[in-house]
Amino acid sequence: MWRQLARSLARFGHLRRNARLYLISNTLQAFTAGALGVLYTLFLASLGYGTTFIGVTLFVATAGGALGIVPASALVRRLGWRAMLLWSDLIGGVAIAAQLLAPTRAVVIITSLGIGASVAIFLVLNAPFLAANSDAEQRNAIFGLNNALGFLAGVTGSLVGGFLPVWIAAGFHAQTTWLLALRPILLADPQARVYQLALLAAGIVAVPSIIPVLLLSDQREDVASAPFFATPSAPTPPLGKRLREWLRTGRAALASRVGRFSFSQALVGFGAGLFFPFLNIYFVNRLGASTAFYGELTAAVTALLAVVSLASAPLADRFGRVRVALAAQVASLPFMVAMGAAPLLLVVAACYIVRSALMNTGSAPLQAWLMDAVMPQRRVLASNAYNISWQGAWAVGAALGGGLIALGGYGLPFYVAAACYAVSAALLGWWFLPGRDAGDGATPALPEESRTEAQRERGGSRPA
Repeated sequence: MWRQLARSLARFGHLRRNARLYLISNTLQAFTAGALGVLYTLFLASLGYGTTFIGVTLFVATAGGALGIVPASALVRRLGWRAMLLWSDLIGGVAIAAQLLAPTRAVVIITSLGIGASVAIFLVLNAPFLAANSDAEQRNAIFGLNNALGFLAGVTGSLVGGFLPVWIAAGFHAQTTWLLALRPILLADPQARVYQLALLAAGIVAVPSIIPVLLLSDQREDVASAPFFATPSAPTPPLGKRLREWLRTGRAALASRVGRFSFSQALVGFGAGLFFPFLNIYFVNRLGASTAFYGELTAAVTALLAVVSLASAPLADRFGRVRVALAAQVASLPFMVAMGAAPLLLVVAACYIVRSALMNTGSAPLQAWLMDAVMPQRRVLASNAYNISWQGAWAVGAALGGGLIALGGYGLPFYVAAACYAVSAALLGWWFLPGRDAGDGATPALPEESRTEAQRERGGSRPA
């Protein structure tokens, strides 16, 4: 397996120029994302905001992003890849900077919409861009490599993010000149000020990521302008008939391959939203971990996920994408339950590591499967449907998760999330295991590469 992983890394030099530049940009941004994952909600908590307000903030960001996904395919047709990625960087950077410099309740809520819009653009473009800049033989590898490089950069970001508050607090204690010079623009509360400066420092690292984006060849995706179930132009029918047609179209959309897949993954998004945004608060404020410990833990998890992302490609090639994702998701359930049932620092940390590795095993294969399940010109549209459902469900989960914690403690969100993951796994297996996915009339049959994979899976590949 390690030889296969090494070959995946060696393929970077053989990727198309656009793909290489995109991976470099993503890697730089992943460092900042790793630091934000450790520090952001701790920063909000240090300002005196409770889990309920933090959940609402995350809901606004994610729901705004889900709504922003809707026009993204039309904008990429009009503006192209490069311009959309530049807008994503600009909107996200300005929103985060404003939130860190003036974190009042109103500013936090309003700028969260900008952060959500930035993430929405990335989510819509990521999978279709990688698919458009790779061939069928490279597809599993490039999705796994994209995740792996992001995770490796996230290791560094998580480590630095965990230790930055310690270093900055020590610098203020030692009366470091440059830190004292920044005091007039920083927050008054000492703990909040430390988190604020740590986040600003981590954000600076993402600035050079704009350079590879500027060097991209501005290809434009040939996206069909019609929705999945377009109808011919005709005189406007009566309202009752239009309502019936919308209901019929909605049922057809949910019954389609993309609709079923999006629904199964929305359950995962909802479950993740219940607990994941509050993990750092759980570890630091409930289990007594230091930010340095949480940063080290996140870095360890991220390093493991990098290996898992690379390993997922050969596993998917051998056993099938859906089968690998389903097995990993089911295996993660006991560890998720244990995270809430056994609130001991080392137990929760160990379960967090194993659960994260298992869930990530199926992530890249499922993304690659979706891109091969639709025609190339519909990839952005399919990505839209998946991301809208996942992000919207995550937003609702984040809003409810904060309230559940405030009412019943940290254990309940883990139990509800595990139930959602279990239902999602059941649907994923029922709909998409080889021999069960009969396709639908709204999306095309799987392309040749995917049919070959399905035929290979039906042939009875077994673990060695």
